[in-house]
Amino acid sequence: MSAPAPPRVLAVSGTSRGLGKGIAAHFAERGWAVCGCSRSEAALGLANYSHTVVDATDEAQVRRWVRGIKQQHGRIDAVVCNVGLVKSSLLLPALPTELFQQFFDSSLKATFLVCREVAKVMMLQRAGRIVTIGSTMTVVHEPGTAAYSANKAGIVELTKVMARELAPQGITCNVVSPSMVVTEASEAMGEDWRKRILDLQTIKRPVAVAEVCNVIDFFLAPESGCITGQVLHTCMVD
Repeated sequence: MSAPAPPRVLAVSGTSRGLGKGIAAHFAERGWAVCGCSRSEAALGLANYSHTVVDATDEAQVRRWVRGIKQQHGRIDAVVCNVGLVKSSLLLPALPTELFQQFFDSSLKATFLVCREVAKVMMLQRAGRIVTIGSTMTVVHEPGTAAYSANKAGIVELTKVMARELAPQGITCNVVSPSMVVTEASEAMGEDWRKRILDLQTIKRPVAVAEVCNVIDFFLAPESGCITGQVLHTCMVD
């Protein structure tokens, strides 16, 4: 009898809470070897989940994390880059430069660093799936989201360029663009803000983490090897 195939290896950033934690749990429960990271400690209580404290805005820390996964498992089959900051609804004239820089560092820069380091591993193995997390805010143009939306739009363009660059190596790159997901971050924005955003959606309710994971499942499925450079919104917006 042949030995069972080793589990597929998934790297997920931002897994200490919210959407990232839900994504990590979803795939760990389905038998993936999930390697998560965040700025703080996190535990899912699942045997096939491992966690590393990483500041995803720090180049050296991201590189060590990715190399550690490769050293431990021998490969990285997929990555879900879930990073970002949601903590402000300031209009542009009131938006401090320092806060805009925080959005840039925690969102676009962190996505770039994680994707770049994982891509190096995937190029050598000539296979891999990269999924980044965008937002429907990039098509809503909601006042007060200049910093957030600009960086999420940057993630979309980064992913589309990666899709073209990495396709010859058998690597797909796609964006999951959720509408409102109930997390600690969205709760902190206040009831009025949440109601206004839901009113813009065709389906006027928050999206469950499981529904976002369903889209990621599609991008990571073996049958999705020809799907790349795509942005899939979890809910149409008006």
